[in-house]
Amino acid sequence: MPAFLRNLTYEGVPVWRHARIVQWAFQIVSGVAAVSLVIWFIANIGLAIDSRNIPFGFGFLDTEYQTPIGEHVIPYDPSNTYLYALVVAAMNTLVVAVFGIILATILGILIGVARLSSNWLVSKLALVYVEFFRNVPLLVQLLFWFFIILALPPVREGIVLLDALYVNNSGISVPGPSGFSSGAMLVIWMALAIAGIALGVLVHRKLAERELAVGGVAHPVLAGWAVAIAVIVGSWLILSVVTGTSPIEWSAPAPEGRFGRIAGGITLRAGMLVVLAGLVMYTAAFIAEIVRGGIQSVGKGQVEAGRALGLTPMGALRSVIFPQALRVIIPPLISQYLNLTKNSSLGGAVGFPELTGVGITMTQREPAISIFILIMLSYLAMSLTWSLMGNLYNRYISFERSR
Repeated sequence: MPAFLRNLTYEGVPVWRHARIVQWAFQIVSGVAAVSLVIWFIANIGLAIDSRNIPFGFGFLDTEYQTPIGEHVIPYDPSNTYLYALVVAAMNTLVVAVFGIILATILGILIGVARLSSNWLVSKLALVYVEFFRNVPLLVQLLFWFFIILALPPVREGIVLLDALYVNNSGISVPGPSGFSSGAMLVIWMALAIAGIALGVLVHRKLAERELAVGGVAHPVLAGWAVAIAVIVGSWLILSVVTGTSPIEWSAPAPEGRFGRIAGGITLRAGMLVVLAGLVMYTAAFIAEIVRGGIQSVGKGQVEAGRALGLTPMGALRSVIFPQALRVIIPPLISQYLNLTKNSSLGGAVGFPELTGVGITMTQREPAISIFILIMLSYLAMSLTWSLMGNLYNRYISFERSR
């Protein structure tokens, strides 16, 4: 061993034996090796593209796409550019991912709790649901829901309920917002709505603390929701009566034109319904098992402590068991959110114009490598966003638990 290494110490320990120095050195070497490997890989791809004259570049993004997109949540016209068309497709994917995550989480929690029910029929039905939807391929489920939607009556013969709900093989139409009556009124109502939500959260927290402190049932969830909804609806009604107009204008769906197309309101198109149904039912089966495992990881002593405080079984689950189970539930739950987002790429198989499907259509005229690089970066951005939000929430509940 050279003399200068023997004399080089950190905190009285030779650097080549100090655990922290060795760890940092290993991480630096690993990072340099990983970056070098990525650079080598990209350089080789560039050389292969250049030597084989493979089309590549992003200049096409400013040209007109000139292809219709059947379903879009933001305005779109075929004269828009390729870049805007990709944004439209990415928004379709994002909307499906957000609503799919919300619905799959709610359904998964309900099924997971039902798996642990003392009622034999409820627990077995939940088990059948989990085993069926978890083991049938997602693509098969999407095709199943696709043919279910196709079996609905056509637009002219669709199901109509109360002249407000229209159900046909093109989708489901319900009343919805159509515009804003006044910008100032909208801002005032949104401010009151936010205040109502904050008040509902405060009521929930206070009642939950009281429930744990003195026992008994205070129904903090119901009370919090009731306060928030009362403030939101009450402020809406007061503003409508005082000003004579609503903060947001609403319209009801109705047949229009010689073909009876539904206009007005909000229409959930068949493609989006199929993808949402498939993703939610499939992902909820996995979330249910995650929830079941997280609840079972909490010791029986905690359950008995909750019951000793006078809490009902549901109150103990909500206030004692579930908060502790979150430390086990959150990490795998994030993985399921990522899987749901990526699985939305199967929407093209049932005619839903999500990001991958639109990108594949673009490759018929433009460089495929360039388009798929953009698609991969888009999915990477969405996945990293879910991971960041989940990790922040996991850190938050860990901090709250340690206080």
